Amino acid sequence: MKYLETPFGKVKIFIDDIEMSYDFLKIKPNEILCPNIVGRYHIDVYFIPDGKEHEIKCIIDGILYSDRGPESGEMLECQSFYNINNWKLSIGVECESGFLPDGRRWSERYDYDARYLENGMSYVILEETKEEHFIFGIAWIDNVEDDHARDVQTWFAADVTID
Repeated sequence: MKYLETPFGKVKIFIDDIEMSYDFLKIKPNEILCPNIVGRYHIDVYFIPDGKEHEIKCIIDGILYSDRGPESGEMLECQSFYNINNWKLSIGVECESGFLPDGRRWSERYDYDARYLENGMSYVILEETKEEHFIFGIAWIDNVEDDHARDVQTWFAADVTID
């Protein structure tokens, strides 16, 4: 199987815990929003919903990080990882996840949800999901220690709605 290699490890894609082969597309960095990005890729996953819940995971196999956390925005659920060598990697999915206390979805824009994983991100296919195309945005950069201008670039680069 062919894998996207990152400074944090190999990217693997799973559907319901079954590893899937995939193709990845190198995306040119946006010269205004993220000119210093070292790696920027999209992974497209096509899945036909069947009225049952499923999970499409994008994980970094064996990832070692010193810190991680969510960095979400409008139409973006994103998680970032930092390592001891001052690299940062972000994985983004197009979604607005979450539910209100009364059980309604936070946003009605999407018919699926997202989940933050210890080692990546996932799309959660719901019973009502009709969408069949899911994209993971993956980006990484070096030299992020104490440099917010560089740090924020992976957030823009992992947003699959930009470019």
